Amino acid sequence: MSLRQLLFSLQGRIRRLHWWVASIAAGAVAGSATAILELAARLSGSVVVDPSAQQFEPTGLYGIAVITLGLANTWINFALGTKRLHDRDRTGWWLAAQILVVALAAILAVVALTMPEEQAAIRYVIAGAAGLAALAISIWLFVEIGFLRGTPGPNRFGPDPLGARQADVNL
Repeated sequence: MSLRQLLFSLQGRIRRLHWWVASIAAGAVAGSATAILELAARLSGSVVVDPSAQQFEPTGLYGIAVITLGLANTWINFALGTKRLHDRDRTGWWLAAQILVVALAAILAVVALTMPEEQAAIRYVIAGAAGLAALAISIWLFVEIGFLRGTPGPNRFGPDPLGARQADVNL
């Protein structure tokens, strides 16, 4: 599998080791590049500063570059996770389900926080339940993707990334 296929394609299967190495490397590259872009934005004065929180946000081309880098890193991690789920003979739609549950929990939390106190109690309960569901799905996916061995031999998503000989030995 080429590096382009590994990082950007949703097709095929990858081993745990390849998922760990590629995920950590992608995070390190994205984090370093973001730090460099934010430093360059700060030095050039292309930032919006919030003095009370002592935070700044890059603006203009620097802001667009940071957003683009974040979206690319998100796609890379989605593609890597999908291929790991394929190795476990599961569909990548589980990652989409996780994203939806996390988004729902965040929306419900914001709604609960904006309600008057006397009306917010039930919404806090619902937002908390959605948050717990998001946590449970996230932990399950992390264990599924990062720690469990793939299905031996070929499955509906492609051949075993360990190869036939190693898959037989690992049984």
